[in-house]
Amino acid sequence: MKNTLLEIFARDLDLLKTEIAAYKDESDLWTIRGEILNSAGNLCLHLLGNLNHFVGAILGNSGFVRNRDAEFSLKNVPKQQLLEEIDYTKKSFSIRLRR
Repeated sequence: MKNTLLEIFARDLDLLKTEIAAYKDESDLWTIRGEILNSAGNLCLHLLGNLNHFVGAILGNSGFVRNRDAEFSLKNVPKQQLLEEIDYTKKSFSIRLRR
């Protein structure tokens, strides 16, 4: 079961990384248009916070402390930093869930 979860998380985090990397203009990551209330950057931070909290802290006892408010209030985090956080989350899951 752990291996299956790891494969699913790895696949989906790779897809998230592809989507974030596809933004040519970094400022577009933080743009809100029309009825969309959250930017892609904030949704990425929120997803990583959620995964690190549940899989990392709850299932893997990682000690991760979630700051949910920051997931939606932070702005203009560099794209490279988001990509690195995706990689960190993927690596962290691999380490924690293989134990």
